[in-house]
Amino acid sequence: MATPKGGRVVLIVASIIVIGAGIKLSAPFLVPVLVAGFIAVVTAPIVLWLCDRGVSRTLAVSAALLLDVAAASAFGFPLAGALATFTERIPFYASTLGARMEAFEVWLATHGLYLESIYDFSEPTWMVNLATTTAQYAASLISQIVLVLLIVAFMLFEVTGIREKLARIASPSRIKDLSDTVQEVNAYLVAKTVMSVITGVLVFVWCWWQGLDVPLLWGLLAALLNFIPTVGQIIAAVPAILLALIQLGPGQALVVAVGFGGINLVIGAIEPKVMGQALGLSALSVLLSMVVWGWLLGPIGALLSAPLTMVIKHSLAQSPELEWIAELLGPIPKPSRSKTKAKDKKDSPDELSRA
Repeated sequence: MATPKGGRVVLIVASIIVIGAGIKLSAPFLVPVLVAGFIAVVTAPIVLWLCDRGVSRTLAVSAALLLDVAAASAFGFPLAGALATFTERIPFYASTLGARMEAFEVWLATHGLYLESIYDFSEPTWMVNLATTTAQYAASLISQIVLVLLIVAFMLFEVTGIREKLARIASPSRIKDLSDTVQEVNAYLVAKTVMSVITGVLVFVWCWWQGLDVPLLWGLLAALLNFIPTVGQIIAAVPAILLALIQLGPGQALVVAVGFGGINLVIGAIEPKVMGQALGLSALSVLLSMVVWGWLLGPIGALLSAPLTMVIKHSLAQSPELEWIAELLGPIPKPSRSKTKAKDKKDSPDELSRA
């Protein structure tokens, strides 16, 4: 007996809730696996390329892992050093903030305004707590790197035989769909990485030129958060602008903010041309996916929200009953040339005169 339409909707919603609860509860286990999976997707072509040229699987995987470790070290060690420098200077920032707030209170008092509670922001407690929380999260993240690399190694060892395994259990059309999905995710991650590096370099140069402390930290932060679509650069700009306000004053803080805005505009204009249709998601889908995955998996979920949603979209597109959800997640389709030509012909002066 066929399931009523209303009952099917309820069943789908209930399934989504159950799956979401399972993801939320298993986040500590899923996060390193997902990170390892996306690293393996990017690194797998290197392993396959080496194996196709006669290099042994062990040597190919070892070379790929060395590249992964080198990339992680090139990002992780400078970030750790920049965070340490920033943490050491927190007392100075707190005292500077207190002096600026006192001067602001005096200025308000000369105009007949008295806001004593505003001085609470000059207390260094909130800055220390923020730095401590950030350092603890960074330490927790570093502790999982070994686990992630271990999972990546096993995934890369399996990738050389995955094509033969899929040929036994899946149809050629399914294999092609899976291959297309992996290639699109790979293309997105590579293009996004390139644009993130460019963004980080531009932010570093701008902050260094303005005399902002630890410019390397803000450049690395901008590069990392650029993986979060839509709002990543806004989040990256806030701490740098706040530091500029404390260290350099309101005028320079405004200049720093304008620089971040300019970089965001330039990258926002270049990125779609570089990445093309690799993302394949609407702006609303990107924003909602960032919120949902961030809630389910934490900061790593927000960073990986776009590729995770891409995978889900491609999976839904393979189901006739759920294909409509994939269409909703995708961007607004561009009108075909035939329809555009027909519309232009209909709106032409000759057609209008005949009417």
